[in-house]
Amino acid sequence: MKRYSKVKSVIIIVMGLPGSGKSYFAKALAKEIGADYLGSDRTRKEIGLMGKYQLNNKMSVYEEMLSRAKEIHKSGNSLVLDGTFYKQKIRDSFISFAQSLSWKLYIIHVIADEELILKRLSKPRQESEADIIVYQKIKSEFEPIQEAHLQIQSTDGSLKERLEKAVKYIYSNHE
Repeated sequence: MKRYSKVKSVIIIVMGLPGSGKSYFAKALAKEIGADYLGSDRTRKEIGLMGKYQLNNKMSVYEEMLSRAKEIHKSGNSLVLDGTFYKQKIRDSFISFAQSLSWKLYIIHVIADEELILKRLSKPRQESEADIIVYQKIKSEFEPIQEAHLQIQSTDGSLKERLEKAVKYIYSNHE
């Protein structure tokens, strides 16, 4: 894949349902564009909320991510955020944050066929403990994305094409 120069002053939200492949994609994207990575699964673990998926706990995770994003901003690094971002009010907090900085915000929605998601969720994963029950709950509460965004179809195939599509999207819209 073509190497790109480091993207400056950018926040990218990589969102999707549990098991969609968003975390795998988000980590690879952050590496590809030279951005910092901040994920909801790791944040949930670090603040002691593993296994706690009630709305107030989820909101606490995103509030902590926003606080950490503000610290990362001080370093001048761009940031890839990884989480379900399934509620508009969660997305709005990060959109407002990016606007307050006059930073460019991109939203990438990672989707996958349900059969593949269920296969992924049936196996232990490195950082996420979300299972089929969590997937079904978040899927039923997922609010449509109002903002411009790129949709990426996750498969068990090569990541290269998906990364190229995302990087082109970011670079073609970045001033």
